[in-house]
Amino acid sequence: MKKKVAELRGLARECMKTDRSTEAFLHLSHALRLDADNRDLLVERSRVCSGEACQYHFAMEDAKRLIELEPTSWLGHHRTGEVLLASHNYQEALEAFQRAFQCNDSDKVVCKELMDKSKREAGIDLRQAEQIPWVGSALGMAVSSLILVLDYLSHGHGSVIAHPLLKVLVCLLAAATGYWGAVAYRGYTVSLRKQVVEPPVDLLGAMMLPKSRPHQD
Repeated sequence: MKKKVAELRGLARECMKTDRSTEAFLHLSHALRLDADNRDLLVERSRVCSGEACQYHFAMEDAKRLIELEPTSWLGHHRTGEVLLASHNYQEALEAFQRAFQCNDSDKVVCKELMDKSKREAGIDLRQAEQIPWVGSALGMAVSSLILVLDYLSHGHGSVIAHPLLKVLVCLLAAATGYWGAVAYRGYTVSLRKQVVEPPVDLLGAMMLPKSRPHQD
């Protein structure tokens, strides 16, 4: 069995050299069926999934499995942090790296570098979150101003929004729409980041084939 596992692992590495991440994932999955508790295989498959394949939920499952196998080892916490960092969940990544740092077998230098990177990215992300609504508001104002100019050129004083108060109201409504639209977009982005590390919904899990249903007299 060890020989077969080593062979499959070698095939996966060859696939990674030629950017065939899907094939590498399949080879590593086959190897894990033969040796389910192999930490090296779990690490490699987790890295394959969090790389170009962007299958973060699979990568997170392998990282959690590493923690289950050795809760006191830094390896699973470190992989969890890497997956969260790659999927832009910066605060959660920082917490994972902090847990890895506290483990006795951890590489303190590596953990410290990743903690600092997570803090920097979290800070940038927070500043962007604060700026995005105002950018949306400014965009709304710009669009409404353009509309008012075009309306004046088309209809002149006969426009239905010729009154100054109506024009101000249009600008305010456009600014508010842009602001709250940007807030909603930001919320959607954050939600999407969290969803990519969670397992997908099993739509067929609760369904039963007609032949599998219990017979009722």
